[in-house]
Amino acid sequence: MVSTRQHPREFPPPDSSPTKASPRKSPRNVSASPAPNSPSFSSSSPTSDLTTMAKRALPNSSPAIVESPTGWSHTASNITILWICVSLPLVLWDVLYILLRPHTMAGGAIQWPIWKPYEIYASIDYVYGWPGWENHDGFGGAQGALNAVEAVLYGLYIMIVYNHGKPAAAGRGLQVGQGVKGWISGGRRIPGTTGNRALLIGFTAAVMTLSKTVLYYLNEYYSGFANTKHNDWATLIAFYGVMNGLWVLFPAYMTIVFGAEISEALDIA
Repeated sequence: MVSTRQHPREFPPPDSSPTKASPRKSPRNVSASPAPNSPSFSSSSPTSDLTTMAKRALPNSSPAIVESPTGWSHTASNITILWICVSLPLVLWDVLYILLRPHTMAGGAIQWPIWKPYEIYASIDYVYGWPGWENHDGFGGAQGALNAVEAVLYGLYIMIVYNHGKPAAAGRGLQVGQGVKGWISGGRRIPGTTGNRALLIGFTAAVMTLSKTVLYYLNEYYSGFANTKHNDWATLIAFYGVMNGLWVLFPAYMTIVFGAEISEALDIA
């Protein structure tokens, strides 16, 4: 290999090196390689070839992204935190109503006082009322079970945010006001691996909520509005469209913002 690359057979003496070792240094610290400008220097020397081969054989030991204040981090905006803190108790309320039927329905043993307000919605949406229960409509129970999974994910996300997050002057997504002067512009920053996990959990929960709620609307549409067509338009829009629509609007917002953060983190990586 040496002869084919036409390297000189004799290397320059040690004193021709640009860096001469002092007598006190160990011979191993003496640089005996030729100077870059000398005629005998070559970038493809046997030593460099062996070094390159060794580096390729070794596993990748490049350091991971450092968890520093200047690196990438997940920032939960106060809008997201507020929505989760408001919606999570309502979702738990809904989950228990669905999974504990018929005891939580009108005339049930545990309806009063916690699930008494559900009588109003059960009369508007038969999926939640006695017609859906007596007809063994499985969609209500199925979406209630998925709601339970979403509630667990949102609970994990908000615990990570509060246990590991630090106040930030600005969150991700919609900003109202400037810096700490506008509360909606604030948020909590979670750096490093913990922030990565929180982001994935929050993104998964948001996508689940968004897709499930849209599916809820589509199921009603393709069934010919079997569970809601008995309502007048004002009642249907106010109680069915607007109220359920909040679980489309905010999860869609979270999906977009969290998805942009994931894309940004992948670009950095």
